Formats: sequence, structure tokens, C-alpha cells
Amino acid sequence: MLPPDFDRGLPTENPITARMAVDRGHQVVTQPVLGIMAGVFLLGAVLGVGFGQLIAGLALIILAPYLAWLWWSYATPRWRRWALGRGAHPDFLQELAQREWLVWPRGHLFERTEFRERGDE
Repeated sequence: MLPPDFDRGLPTENPITARMAVDRGHQVVTQPVLGIMAGVFLLGAVLGVGFGQLIAGLALIILAPYLAWLWWSYATPRWRRWALGRGAHPDFLQELAQREWLVWPRGHLFERTEFRERGDE
């Protein structure tokens, strides 16, 4: 799987602020999470109600948050590595991202579900 393109549309020669990084995180992490949730849920509802496939529809509705969580678990550590590599201050980044529900607090059970690569914090 290719990593998300966090730099798309941003000048790459300048460092970024934590605010810029969190805004991009919402675009590349949070918006797809919401899209996955809504899309899979809607597909399940259409399948269940529109086509009478109740079991399949219900399974998709139940599966929606898990699929969205998989995207979040994959994209979040890559976003964090990108933001830190582009010069965002680590403490400000964590504080702002946590306040805006982009990431969980350090050490939280859900934070531990991130799919990190070797060398990531």
C-alpha cells in the first residue's frame, strides 16, 4: 500500500507548523475515516434494506468502524512521521492533534493500535 501524499499542494522547501500539520492530518486521516464509515454503513443499509440482504447489510454496518479504524491505524503514524520530518514541533503537534481528536494521548490503549514502522516512536 502506498503511503498517503501529505505534501500534495504544500511547498516542500519550508518547515510546517503544528497547526498546518494537524490541518493536513484531518484532510488525509480524519476525512477518509469519516468517508469509510459513511460509505460502508450506507452500502450495508442499501444492501440490507434495498436488496433484502439483511445479514450482509448488518455485517457491513458492524464492520464500518473497524475498517475506518484500520485506515486510522495505518495513516496516523505516517502522518506523524511526515509532520515531524517537515519540522513541526513534537510537543505542540501532539498537544494540538490530541485536542482536536486526531490522535489519542500517549500510552492510551487506542494509541497502541497504530501500525508503526521500525524507527517510529
